[in-house]
Amino acid sequence: MDHLKSKLSIDFAQRSDAGEKAENQDTLGARLPDDPLLTNKGIAMAVADGVSSSEAAREASQTAITGFLTDYYATPDTWSTRKSAQRVLQSLNRSLWGLSRNSVYDEGLLTTFSALILKGNNAYLFHVGDTRIYLWRDGQLEQLTRDHCQRLNKHDTYLSRALGADVSVDVDFHTLEAHVGDVFILTSDGIHDHINADAFRVLIKTHCENPQHLVDKAFRAALENGSDDNLSIQVAKVRQLGSASQDDAMQVLAHLPFPPLLEVGQTLDGLRVEKHLHESNRSQVYLVRDPEERALIMKTPSVLYNDDPAYIERFVMEAWIGARIQSPQVARVVQPPQTRSCLYYLTEYIPGPTLGQMMAERGPLNISDAVEITGQLLRGIRALHRKETLHQDLKPDNIVLSSNGPVIVDFGSCWVASVEELEAPFARDRILGTLDYSAPEYRFGGETGPHSDQFSLAVLLYEMLTGHKPYGAAYGKAMDWREFQKLKYIPASQHNPLVPYWLDRALRKALSLQPQQRYAALSEWWQDLQRPNPRWQQNASMPLIKRKPEWVWPTVAFVGWAFAAVLALKLWGN
Repeated sequence: MDHLKSKLSIDFAQRSDAGEKAENQDTLGARLPDDPLLTNKGIAMAVADGVSSSEAAREASQTAITGFLTDYYATPDTWSTRKSAQRVLQSLNRSLWGLSRNSVYDEGLLTTFSALILKGNNAYLFHVGDTRIYLWRDGQLEQLTRDHCQRLNKHDTYLSRALGADVSVDVDFHTLEAHVGDVFILTSDGIHDHINADAFRVLIKTHCENPQHLVDKAFRAALENGSDDNLSIQVAKVRQLGSASQDDAMQVLAHLPFPPLLEVGQTLDGLRVEKHLHESNRSQVYLVRDPEERALIMKTPSVLYNDDPAYIERFVMEAWIGARIQSPQVARVVQPPQTRSCLYYLTEYIPGPTLGQMMAERGPLNISDAVEITGQLLRGIRALHRKETLHQDLKPDNIVLSSNGPVIVDFGSCWVASVEELEAPFARDRILGTLDYSAPEYRFGGETGPHSDQFSLAVLLYEMLTGHKPYGAAYGKAMDWREFQKLKYIPASQHNPLVPYWLDRALRKALSLQPQQRYAALSEWWQDLQRPNPRWQQNASMPLIKRKPEWVWPTVAFVGWAFAAVLALKLWGN
């Protein structure tokens, strides 16, 4: 079943030696981490062969291997395996290219590079140059990489691609599903150029059960066949596969058929439909029970979009996003009791009203309750932001008030950095969220980010305190910057005199129409919500004539003029 987890396990051996040369310009490296890196990043191994006979060749291969194995594991967990590795390799290539240009001896820091990452149940290959990656599976040997070499004549070839050769580099990428028993072999040309294909195949077949024996035998065979180059080889035999990564899970879900419209009492994959909760042109939401009688929420896609790849990607992302976030203030995605037969996802059922329902029944909340709810929601939003995810649709109906505090639900409008930055063969589905609550930059084209969720959360707090919107009804209709410039912030104290000046100022800053004028961090806003900012508290205690002279003096002048006019009329009448 897809909720069971297994742990990736391999047998591994490697060896690198100068051979007949005075210096070893090859470099090998591997990292076999424990969890959570094993699950999030997988097992990585790589071989590099420095180009040229200078000291720079050794430096280039060592820089590539050390940099790759260090930087790959430091990339955000939200990045895909492909994005992480390719970003690191592009950075390393630019670094090597820069070192070459700045070398006082005019030495080029060039190196070939081949890397294998085993993650979950997939293998990811990244390759530049003429080092190689092979796969032995079911008695067959396959070379998975292509040598980047051009033949000049019968005897001479030259390397057409290498790290450090130019400001950018084209890295070959390939992924395949790994199988238990697979043997992956990485070699430099000191090995594979001196063992013919048939002999190599026999060697692997004979020693594939023991990676260390295979390494030693290949080494000896290459030397016996006259190898005069550096020799490097890595062997990894897959003993056990890990659970599918989230990237893999998204791909699997995306290929499932759409379910039909479900009726009360109907069962799907062991889940019995109890009630229709919501239906729109984009999805259906049901209350269901699993075989253990747990109440769950099931969301299914609308059949209107069964041929829309952008819609399918976004729906699959909803389940993926919920599964990645671990917070009491974010609805938890639940695995189904059986393998899915069609496309849907489950979340925990949270009994309780939505924030919108409670405000409709009670009206504005008292200040301490509203601030406490906001603080709990901040924790949920931070959990999303730590995964480089924006919710983008914070509104009262997407917050359920449970016995353990507010819970953010519905991931249908979320934006994820790692997905957004990957190329797609279709235009991605972009949803702005609910206009009354979404930040203005979504509409006037400004830069979005965590400050955008900050704005939406501030609208919620303002509404909890006042029952109104901070810029009035016109805000939801504004669609460009000129229209936003006409809007004026309405102090919360105008609707609710109990809102203190310092709290209103904290709200106003978080609700700035210009993103750069909001708080730099949610923690700063939360600090100002919990206790008075001394700067604003001092301002609030100042006489009105000092705080707002532009209001006071015109008012005094008008009152004086009116008094004088009334007095003059009375004297004239007498």
